[in-house]
Amino acid sequence: MTPSDVLTRLAIADAHELLAPHWQTSADCLPDQPAILDTSTIRAERSFVGLPSRFDTALTETASRVAGSSDLSLLAWHCERLLYDELEYDVTRSRAWPEVIQPLGEQTSLFYLLIALGAVRRMRSYHQNLGIPDQITRATCTHFPAAAERLRMRSDLDGVGPEALYWLRNHTTGRLYCLGRLEYMLKPFRGGLTAYRHRDTGSVVALAAEGTCFDREGLVSNQSQPGSEGSWVSTIESTGTEIFGSPISPTGYARREPVRLPLQDWQQALSPGALIYEVHIPEGGGMTIDACQDSMRQATEFFPRFFPEGQAVGFACGSWILNPELEHVYHAESNMVRWQRELYLYPIQSGDRSG
Repeated sequence: MTPSDVLTRLAIADAHELLAPHWQTSADCLPDQPAILDTSTIRAERSFVGLPSRFDTALTETASRVAGSSDLSLLAWHCERLLYDELEYDVTRSRAWPEVIQPLGEQTSLFYLLIALGAVRRMRSYHQNLGIPDQITRATCTHFPAAAERLRMRSDLDGVGPEALYWLRNHTTGRLYCLGRLEYMLKPFRGGLTAYRHRDTGSVVALAAEGTCFDREGLVSNQSQPGSEGSWVSTIESTGTEIFGSPISPTGYARREPVRLPLQDWQQALSPGALIYEVHIPEGGGMTIDACQDSMRQATEFFPRFFPEGQAVGFACGSWILNPELEHVYHAESNMVRWQRELYLYPIQSGDRSG
C-alpha cells in the first residue's frame, strides 16, 4: 500500500509530504497488531502516565476501530515509528500532522493519544537498562496529562493534539528527566553570552556575545543592525590578559558601557557550547524556592550518577516565567518573582526572557 493510496482513502492526502518518509519500511515491518492497539497495554500505559481511568473506554474503542481498518492500522504504526524509531525524521514536523483524520472524526485526538502512549514502553526500557528508579520514570510522564488537559480546555475533547507528540522523543531517547518540581536535559548551552567568575569572591559577570544587537533598554533587538532609536551592538575582546565586553546585569538587561575583567582575577565559567542542565518547567503550581532548590540539587546528584560521561557546568532555562518584566505584574513575593531573584537573567531574541 503506497502512502498516496492510503492517505487518499483517509482523506488526508495533503499530508503526504509529512508522512511519506520511511513509509515502505513501516509497511514491511507492520505486525499483525501494533502494541499500541492492545487493550491490556493501553490500560497499563494509561495508568503509568497518570491519566484517569475514564480514558480507558474511549481509548479501547478507538483502538478497536483502528485495528479494524488496514489503512488506519498502518498509519498508526507508521506514525509511531516516525516519532520514536526513525530518528533522522524531523520530529517537529509532527506538529503539522492532520488534526482530523476523516474516518475517525473527533476520535482523531484519541488516535494520537494511543500513539503518544507508544512512548511509554520505550522510555521504561531505556530507563531500566540504566537502572533509573521507577519513580523517576513515572515522574517524567507529566507531559501526558498536561497535554490532555490542554486539549480538553481548548476543544472539550479527550486525547492529545498532534502538536504535543514531538516532545515525547525526548522521553524515548532518554534525554528528559523530571526530578522534583523541574525537568532537565543535558545539553550544550545556547545562550548568547560568556560568563566569568571571580577567583576569590565567586561573583559572576556575564558578557554579551560579539555582535548582538540590543535596544536602548538592553533587550535583544529584532533588528539585525542598530537603528536610529538607541539600539547598539555588543562587543567582546581579549588582549590575552584582560577581557573587555558589554556586561549583562543579573536582572536580564545588557549594558552599553563595557567592563574590563583582568584574567588573573577572573576565569571563564560558562560559554556557548558548554554542557549545562537545561531546565524545563512542567505545568502546575508549587514552584517555591525550596522546591526548586531541592530539584536542582537532585539534578546535580542524578546526572553524574547515571550519565557520568557528561559533566555540566551549570543550569540554564528559557521561559516566559523568567521575563524580568514580571516583577511589575506579579506580587513581589510571588514564587516566580522570588525565583528570578535567585538566578542570573539574560536577554534572548523572543517575547520571553531567559535565565
